[in-house]
Amino acid sequence: MFGSTYYREFAILAFDSESVRGCVFRRHKERYAIERNSIEKIDPADPALAWKRLLKQLGRGKECPLYLVGALPGGVFFRFDSIELTPRSQREALELELPQRIPLIPEDHRLQFYAGVADTDGNVPVNVYVAPGVALEHLAAMLTQSDGRADEFIYPLLAYQKGDSPIDLPRLDSDFGFADGEWRPKLSTPDFEPYVKIFSQEFKFPADGSFNVEDYFECLFTARLVMRPDFRQAGRALRLLPVELHPRRYRNSLHVTVLLVLLLIVNYAWFAVGDYRQNYIKHKSMITERDRLKYENSTLTTTLKKNDKEQRELTRLVNLKVGESDVIGKLAVLTGILPPNAMVSSLRWSESSLDLVIQCEDESLDLPSLLRRVPYWKIDQLQQRRMGDVVTMSTLKLIPNPEAAK
Repeated sequence: MFGSTYYREFAILAFDSESVRGCVFRRHKERYAIERNSIEKIDPADPALAWKRLLKQLGRGKECPLYLVGALPGGVFFRFDSIELTPRSQREALELELPQRIPLIPEDHRLQFYAGVADTDGNVPVNVYVAPGVALEHLAAMLTQSDGRADEFIYPLLAYQKGDSPIDLPRLDSDFGFADGEWRPKLSTPDFEPYVKIFSQEFKFPADGSFNVEDYFECLFTARLVMRPDFRQAGRALRLLPVELHPRRYRNSLHVTVLLVLLLIVNYAWFAVGDYRQNYIKHKSMITERDRLKYENSTLTTTLKKNDKEQRELTRLVNLKVGESDVIGKLAVLTGILPPNAMVSSLRWSESSLDLVIQCEDESLDLPSLLRRVPYWKIDQLQQRRMGDVVTMSTLKLIPNPEAAK
């Protein structure tokens, strides 16, 4: 199900040199439905007219976010693996990465990026788009002349995920396509069929059957990014448009809120003055009582800690074990059953077990048979291995035999 991080409604406007096209997406249960869609041809004499007509046909409200999708002149897209970083640190790391990825970095460049999910090795795939700042002047002109505002510009391949099918965007790049994280020459006939199946599952198309996926491919592909639950948190990483082009949705509401807060503060202060003296006296009395209780509590805590320490010391003395009373005798029985060519290279005796490492030149050493003569212990673990053709190494753990204790 959708959570609070998802938009109830959003719009995407995709532009190229010949047309503008857009869709309005509205959430319906577990999918987004395409409420409205339209395409407008651009008149070279007045390109902003197509933008204005399309925005009017989309008919979105002021609270509906609008994202611009397209390619900026001089823009460069690439994808690389990074590590998990905050958006600010990732942006600083990208500035160091640019000279290795772009032969000539645009003057006054702007960049936006989207970091994916880390894999098992901790590698984070990052999609990056870099464009010169002057390229944004066209978007500013179109929005200003069409009386529009946009939440952000998004290059469509920022929505590319690992495992996606090869993608061609002929309206944005007539020479190259993108596949397996790298650019490659564009196919003579782009194949949109894999994405038609994906979009059919992720979106609810208009019921009249007139919707053509290829006509709105950039909108649908970018919508997959906007629909992700972490998209809003990635806002700083995607920031590219100047603040002046962003919508001012909450200015009036903010003014009213500030006025109401000021009125509440004045009202509270008016009633607080009359009760100040009485509250001050009660406050002083409560502080005195609090200090008395803190002192009594501190005294009782110190006494309890002292008594608890004495109790733990007495318990330790009562539970103290005297140890093994016949160590030499039991070791004598153990060593007496071992053959002459056996050597104990390690011995560790604890209350619960006896750990031995025995080296013997006899490869037919049968420790289980020998240890049956020892009444005090029984075998818990036994490992034997031959070291070359000379020595048999036996690692042995013995535990007390309860039957012998009886």
